[in-house]
Amino acid sequence: MTVRKASYQYLFSFLLMLSVWVGQGTVIQAEQAEQDLLQSAGFPAAQEERERIFVVPGGQSVGLQLQTKGLYIVGFHFIGTSGGKQSPGESAGLLPGDVIVSVNEKKITEPQSIRPLVQSAGEQNKPLQLSVLRGKKNIQMAVTPIKDAETNTYKLGVYIKNRTAGIGTLTFFEPKSKKYGALGHVISDVQSGQPFSPIKGTIHPAQITGIQKATEGIPGEKTAIIPDGKKWGTVTSNTSFGIFGRLYTDIDGERLYPAAHPDEVVEGPAEILTVTENETVERYKVSITRTIQQTKPEIKGMIIKMTDTRLIGKTGGIVQGMSGSPIIQNGRIIGAVTHVFVNDPLSGYGVHIDWMLKDAGII
Repeated sequence: MTVRKASYQYLFSFLLMLSVWVGQGTVIQAEQAEQDLLQSAGFPAAQEERERIFVVPGGQSVGLQLQTKGLYIVGFHFIGTSGGKQSPGESAGLLPGDVIVSVNEKKITEPQSIRPLVQSAGEQNKPLQLSVLRGKKNIQMAVTPIKDAETNTYKLGVYIKNRTAGIGTLTFFEPKSKKYGALGHVISDVQSGQPFSPIKGTIHPAQITGIQKATEGIPGEKTAIIPDGKKWGTVTSNTSFGIFGRLYTDIDGERLYPAAHPDEVVEGPAEILTVTENETVERYKVSITRTIQQTKPEIKGMIIKMTDTRLIGKTGGIVQGMSGSPIIQNGRIIGAVTHVFVNDPLSGYGVHIDWMLKDAGII
């Protein structure tokens, strides 16, 4: 700001305060009016203090049991008929990743529930009226089953499922609300490549029983068991930034840490919390080799490199099941490990913690 512009601003503020005092206004009204008029005159707004969120970092290995709210379309198969091979579902416009939520206005959640409806419609040569979720859109379509010449039954020519499971790492939880975030990336179906959603499910403690070490070109992975009967909480959403829900109770872990904003992450030393054996969370040294300044949610927020020889000796680098491991730097939780570079297993991506907190409903 130049000297002349500064003097104009002071004069502007003085005249404004004088008018408020004469009108018997309050100091709060004066300050608000000053900001409004200064901005309208072209002066910059005062810098607001940003909200600081505190959460407990995780690092615990977790097992996930997920179920879609309907029948998830994995892919298609072709039915042999006298007129050649066909897939009525594909011909009608179904896509991998679609979720059938109702058939003839009847809610459907189990694969076995749709079979008698398909058989009955086929025998009557009538189309089934499907209500389908595609992302956030609800689509109505009609599909007429055809008879499989080999089995003498009617089919839609689609592969469906409604459940999946996996392991990952808890990133954080907020003690008051019990809201948590894990994994740091979306869970997609292996066959369709599409996000497995909308979902409901449960999160469980997992015990690491072994590690297949990562090598160049071949991702490694953690192997684990999920003890029967132990549930930590619910799963309510599967987004680009992880798995989210609520815990039933607090989990033993670290103290509260402040969450860093993207512009507070710097290149240099950091640590991750993760499990390499049984259920013991340990700290390991890493380096932030690049940080990407983001003002809106993006999945690739930083590049990290494993530097701890203990961790490298156990895992060979970043492995499957490590996703969600919280990253700590300068006394703050800054993000989570998300992806490995297949040709360089010591390095991979991390996501900024702000975007996970947003999808968790904490900010």
